[in-house]
Amino acid sequence: MSPEEFKNMIVRQQPAMQRMAEAVLHDSDLAEDAVQEAMIQLWQQRDRLDSERNLEALCITLAKRRSIDLLRKQQPMEPINEEALAVAEAEPDNTEERYQLALSKIKHLPALQQRVLLLKYEEEKSTEEIIKELNISHANLYTTLSRAYATLREMLRNDI
Repeated sequence: MSPEEFKNMIVRQQPAMQRMAEAVLHDSDLAEDAVQEAMIQLWQQRDRLDSERNLEALCITLAKRRSIDLLRKQQPMEPINEEALAVAEAEPDNTEERYQLALSKIKHLPALQQRVLLLKYEEEKSTEEIIKELNISHANLYTTLSRAYATLREMLRNDI
């Protein structure tokens, strides 16, 4: 498909993409940004798209995803609670105490979870170094970390 044919196909989808983005974002300017990002992504993938694929569904999906990404980036600012800030600054820092408590709880985790956490926090190894050292996949590492964090949170919640 020539670049001109591709452009014509995508331009026909733009109104539907705009409607989807506006429905998600409730802001026409942000919706235009999301659609523009989606169209750039489509252009970059144009060689991989085959003509039999449902282009309309793909366009709508990408517009929706870009819109959701923009929503995630928008984090409303809350005014600073000066009183709470003053109280927090006056309280002693118990970070080291909490760290030691977490370390004591790590001993109760399964062996792989223990090893991953110790490599990450005690030995300060990068994700890639941990994957290589333990000969595990990215997915396995993230699953292991997620489970370890969840278990530690539960242990700490019950202790504190």
